[in-house]
Amino acid sequence: MAFLPVIGALFSGTASAGETLGALGAVVSGVGTVASGVAEKRSADYEAAQMDMKAKEETAAAQRDAIAKRREGAILNSRAQALAAASGGGAGTDAPTIVRLMGQTAGEADYNAQTAMYGGYSRAAGLRDSAKGRRASGNASLLGSVIGGFGTTAKGLASYG
Repeated sequence: MAFLPVIGALFSGTASAGETLGALGAVVSGVGTVASGVAEKRSADYEAAQMDMKAKEETAAAQRDAIAKRREGAILNSRAQALAAASGGGAGTDAPTIVRLMGQTAGEADYNAQTAMYGGYSRAAGLRDSAKGRRASGNASLLGSVIGGFGTTAKGLASYG
């Protein structure tokens, strides 16, 4: 606690003007370092929140895309069944070829829907991981600035003691 006598001298009026200004400069520098870390953490938290929001949007977009892929498959199957019925060759369960083709179409539509979901979930997971890393970076900046600020302040005050 070498800087305690300096603080006492500052308040008792026994310190010179240079010592007083030097000590105040050290305190201001330390506070500035901490304030910089606080600002960096706030910025990191804001960026992380934006990434979290984007991850939710990616998931929702993938779900909508999957629904559209399944709907496309249903429309294709409906058209195939209508064409088969119009041809007179049969369009129900008594027509194994159309049933097989419709099954393949439904399978392909489901595969496309699941691929869309996987892509969206994968992008969302990447964004959430980036957000987690950005928060950790902000926390590290804050901790470093607090330690650096106290170190700067203590060093500055100790040099005038």
